[in-house]
Amino acid sequence: MTVKTAFKYIFIGLLTCFLLLVGYVVQAGIAIVHVKTPDTRLWVPVPVALGHIAGNLIDMPLKMEKDFQEVWQYREAAADILQQLPGLPDADFVEVRSGREQVRIFKRDDFLFVQVEAPKEKVNIRLPIHTVERLVEVLSDPHASVGALLACLEWQSAGDLVHVKTENEEIRISLW
Repeated sequence: MTVKTAFKYIFIGLLTCFLLLVGYVVQAGIAIVHVKTPDTRLWVPVPVALGHIAGNLIDMPLKMEKDFQEVWQYREAAADILQQLPGLPDADFVEVRSGREQVRIFKRDDFLFVQVEAPKEKVNIRLPIHTVERLVEVLSDPHASVGALLACLEWQSAGDLVHVKTENEEIRISLW
């Protein structure tokens, strides 16, 4: 084997590894964060697989966050409720109307929806049930990381996950 042939095999091996990595990143999904405010227009694609890896490399445990600690105390009750979702038929779980405001939490097909409508804001959240199950598992770990949360978004169907719109601002998180 000549040196030229050896370099050719090394190049082919590296190219194959690179193409496999690109294929994995694309298949795992791309999260698009789109923010519109009067001052800002932001559109950021984030490969979910790379966000997962980076999130695990950066030591930023959620347990230090005050909001996480508040949620942590209800983890067992929430896990019991959320584990029932896959077996349930389509249903409306919560509907609250007050004047011109409405909050709905419901299940359709394999998705959990949260919709909030008020005169000056609108919130739509669509989470696949298996994502909710994975979130419950992650949030049951007191040492959960941001990377573990991002990993819950891998291999999801395309579409909007979160869409928040107020009079002046709009935030949309979608998966492609």
